[in-house]
Amino acid sequence: MPVANVNGTSIYYEIEGRGMPVVFIHSHGMTHAMFKPQIDFFKGRYKVISCDLRGNGKSGKLTEPRQEIIETQCADLIMLLNQLHLRDVVFVGVSYGGLLAQHIAYSYPNRVKALVVADSFYRDDPSAVVRSLQTAAAYCSCLTYYAPSDWIMPSVRLSYRRWEQAYRVIRSSLLEKRPGELYMQRLAMTGVDYGEELKKIGQPVLCLASADSGPNMLYMKQLAAMLSHARLELLPDSLPPGNLCQPELFNRLLEQFLDSLAEVQERRMGG
Repeated sequence: MPVANVNGTSIYYEIEGRGMPVVFIHSHGMTHAMFKPQIDFFKGRYKVISCDLRGNGKSGKLTEPRQEIIETQCADLIMLLNQLHLRDVVFVGVSYGGLLAQHIAYSYPNRVKALVVADSFYRDDPSAVVRSLQTAAAYCSCLTYYAPSDWIMPSVRLSYRRWEQAYRVIRSSLLEKRPGELYMQRLAMTGVDYGEELKKIGQPVLCLASADSGPNMLYMKQLAAMLSHARLELLPDSLPPGNLCQPELFNRLLEQFLDSLAEVQERRMGG
């Protein structure tokens, strides 16, 4: 089992294929396993890296204060890349993973070749009242994390009745969840405010949004508008995570994006 000891913890990771490195960052409450359709599809042409973030799956414990969680998890990923001798990579982040991908893009710009953000969000709201309400809602969500998974499963089954693959992966993640650490990551999201920082991102960005996700799709449209080199693509008939609800379309759009990056790289090397 490949485990990297970095930043005072252990990070489980998998690496397959050769070529331009692509790092997948999983969503809240899930693990590297959510990217199996992408790993199987891309490992023939690209070096595909997936891992479990600190506090998730097979990786080490999450003990940091909520204000330090996202920064710490991003530092873990950068140190993992150092151990793997990878300099600049394409980051693909879904939902919570998209937050980390954004954070890495402006905090470690020289490590980012390009960015793919799917079904994620950002916040640029100066209202202290709104922020307080969102923080209170996050704290009130405690019960949903500690409740037995069997209580939540029927609603998940109903929501994802048209997307069997997504349901299976979400169900597996719920059965193996680490509730305390998962809850702390939920609280960490309330501190996200990337509005001004996003303007620093100069790399190419592909934004992918599940069309049936309601407010989440609007967040993604706003995010794409904030980024100077972003393109937005919608995934019809899809809920987050779109890479599991519409894996073929997700893979095709990502493939086109990666191929365009590879072509630019080849032209530069040829020149």
